[in-house]
Amino acid sequence: MNKYKKENNILNALVYIIMIATLVMLVPLVYRLVLNYDFNSPTALSEGDNHAERVIRRNRRYTVTETLIDISELENTEHGALNFISARITDCGTVIMFCESPSEISNSGEQTVRIATWNSGDINIFNRRLRSGLYESISNRDYVYKDYGDGTVFISNNRFAFLFNFEELNIVEQYALPSDLNIYQIVLSNNRDRLAVAAEEGLFILDAYPRDAPLNELITSSVSGNILMTAREPTWSSNDNYIFYRSFADDFIRNAGMTMDTPGRNEHLTSLESTNFIFLDNDIIFYYFSSGSEPHQENLFRCGFFDPFGERRMLEVMRSQVYYFDIAVSSHGTHLAALSHNGNLIRINIIDMRTKVQIYSALYEEVYAFSFSPNERNFVIHARYDGEEVLKAIEMDWVEE
Repeated sequence: MNKYKKENNILNALVYIIMIATLVMLVPLVYRLVLNYDFNSPTALSEGDNHAERVIRRNRRYTVTETLIDISELENTEHGALNFISARITDCGTVIMFCESPSEISNSGEQTVRIATWNSGDINIFNRRLRSGLYESISNRDYVYKDYGDGTVFISNNRFAFLFNFEELNIVEQYALPSDLNIYQIVLSNNRDRLAVAAEEGLFILDAYPRDAPLNELITSSVSGNILMTAREPTWSSNDNYIFYRSFADDFIRNAGMTMDTPGRNEHLTSLESTNFIFLDNDIIFYYFSSGSEPHQENLFRCGFFDPFGERRMLEVMRSQVYYFDIAVSSHGTHLAALSHNGNLIRINIIDMRTKVQIYSALYEEVYAFSFSPNERNFVIHARYDGEEVLKAIEMDWVEE
């Protein structure tokens, strides 16, 4: 009996040693997998990634710096009192401010705009006043703004388009626009050599040079049952070979579309079953659903990514019971900024969509506008707080963990 007990003890010891050895070999492998796999990573692609590969990112530890910009300085400038309208923020933290210049109304009675910049506490003002309906376009958020990340930004509405150097405070290029079209939007390509022109008549490409270059029609607008079908709000793909757009029936969005930069290659992305979508800089489409402010059992907000060059399916990455009534997304889909009601106040949240970590949160009486810089590290908020109009720059720095 003792002999069998001794043999069992030896066998148990051997099994125990084998288990320990197996664990010792497996632990480094498991540790390596954990380090290199982000279980919350959405479909968004980082700059330089191709469409066949998904990004594997680690968690980030964020540091947030909030700076209040004193816009009261605009009340007393060399160009008279300026009324702040709206703002954008650049990669370097410079805030571009659009201001009404009430003392400089044009001879036709049109309100004029001046551009001012803020950086590290200093405000500088562009010495030229701008007209061509820019005041109405900026006030109504019906204008095109594209930051090239090199000190220049493209600004346009349906009558005026120019490339602006915010570091030197001058207009680098002003573009000649076709006068025979009823234009909705104009967007400059990434290479800055062509313009996409969305008009009531159709979607066109126009060479930026020479000024008398002919229009190249990509999509012709059509009428179906007294409903006007148009392609609007164009966005160039990262390589300028495609143009993404919103397909409209009268003033209602039907779906997303894409066309090559040559005629005859137009396609409606009907598998994207959402009319709320944003074209990102990495050629991925961000979509979202927000079902209303009344509480119920279903998720009120959900969002995800759609790859028009890949599987073409809607990949959901986030759900929330909070009703978000206005949102902005960073250029590569990493950060979501969203507004929600909090009693009589408005809460703004900035969220890392991969980890669902809240980066920034604040309450305001009203939020007028907000946006990210192209590099996703800076954010600007125009709001009302404690009865005062405020403008804040938010810097988000992070380290990978």
